[in-house]
Parts: sequence; structure tokens; C-alpha cells
Amino acid sequence: ACKSDDPGTCCLLKRAVLKNYSDMGSTEQLDQGSTDTLINGCKAHSEAAKRLAKRLYNLEGFKHCDVARQLGKNNEFSKMVAEEYLRFFDFTGLTLDKALRAFLKAFPLMGETQERERVLIHFSRRYCHCNPQESTLEDGIHTLTCALMLLNTDLHGHRCWLQ
Repeated sequence: ACKSDDPGTCCLLKRAVLKNYSDMGSTEQLDQGSTDTLINGCKAHSEAAKRLAKRLYNLEGFKHCDVARQLGKNNEFSKMVAEEYLRFFDFTGLTLDKALRAFLKAFPLMGETQERERVLIHFSRRYCHCNPQESTLEDGIHTLTCALMLLNTDLHGHRCWLQ
């Protein structure tokens, strides 16, 4: 049951989370009477996001290509999943190119430009979190990350980051 002032909003958000699960082909479903809280104050389902992130990281019931598809979605639940997924990576002390290479060894970064962009934003945020001593802001790290991706793709094609 939703404890929001607007039960219609809660139902829509719960349906969006359920649809997100079915889009991924996951057998894990939210209970209809779930009391977990969603990001916008209704009821956040951070535990479900943690479970899905762990399953994606360990490829439990998912393929490598499913990871980028999930992390690149533009909804609150997917953002929570991406944040949890990136916690599996420790980029402390790594240069940006080495951190990016380590990250992209986990899955191929495929999909539309906007989806890839969202994944790289999550990466940049995590890199900054792991390296707070860096004087470059998150936007600067993101710009450098995109530049590295473009340069390497131009030079070596899409498979260059997997080596």
C-alpha cells in the first residue's frame, strides 16, 4: 500500500518498476502490497535495485549485453540500479583511461548514443567518488571520458576497450 498523498502516482511508479523488471526478462517481481520506498518519496525500492545490480554484475540470469541496456535506461529505478552496480567497481588511484578500461571489460557499451551517455555519466560520477583528491569536477571527468571513448573508437573500432 502506498503512503503517498497521491495514490495514483504511487501506482504508476510501481507499475514502472514492474515493467522495468519484465523488460529485463527478470523473474524477480515486486509484491503488489510492497512497502518499499520509491525515489520520489512514495516508496523507494533500493533493496530491489541492489539485488538487480548484484545479479547484473554477476551475470545471474543476464547476458553481457543486458548490462548496458539496463544501466542506460532513463528512469529513477534504473538510476538506482546503475548507482548500485557501479559500487562493485573501485577506481581508487587509477588513471581515467585504466578505470574506463576496467569498467568496460565487464560489458560491451552498446545501444543508442543517449543510453551510452547515461552509462558514462554513472561511470564519471563513480570515478570522482573513488578519487576525491582529483581537482577535476565530475563534468570535466565526463568530458574526458567521452573524448577517450571517441578517440579509441576512431583508432581501433568498438572492440578496443575489451583488450
